[in-house]
Amino acid sequence: MKTMSRSSRRAFVLGGGAAAIVAGPLAVAKLARAPLPSFKRQTAPSAPSEVAEWEKLAGASFLIGGEAGKAVARLVMVERPAIDPKRPAELARFQPFTAWFEMEARLAPAGQRTYSVAHPVKGAIDLFLGRGADKRGKAVLYALFN
Repeated sequence: MKTMSRSSRRAFVLGGGAAAIVAGPLAVAKLARAPLPSFKRQTAPSAPSEVAEWEKLAGASFLIGGEAGKAVARLVMVERPAIDPKRPAELARFQPFTAWFEMEARLAPAGQRTYSVAHPVKGAIDLFLGRGADKRGKAVLYALFN
């Protein structure tokens, strides 16, 4: 399995390719019709393999509930830094990582707060999303999992 550990945020923002697996239009349509609360809400953080689970979803569509309503975003890549041997063992995650999303800029949430994010496999999750610079009509959103 190819990981995106050597990709930089700058390479992503400048169009330096991201892993993509295209979700079928029926799955996206079904997801768009489903109310966000209908998914099982995750409350517990993660197991050590959580980053690998997110990497498998690269290219998948997620539904984000923002200020303008629900809109579809695509998980374009998952970036993980090198493992820090000094990382405290009592933290929720063995491996921190960043999930990068892309969506239509006009539909994207403003960022810098918590939003409801839904996916058929991950369920409904409350994530704090930051927003990077818009580029060619697309907004870049990111979630840091520390």
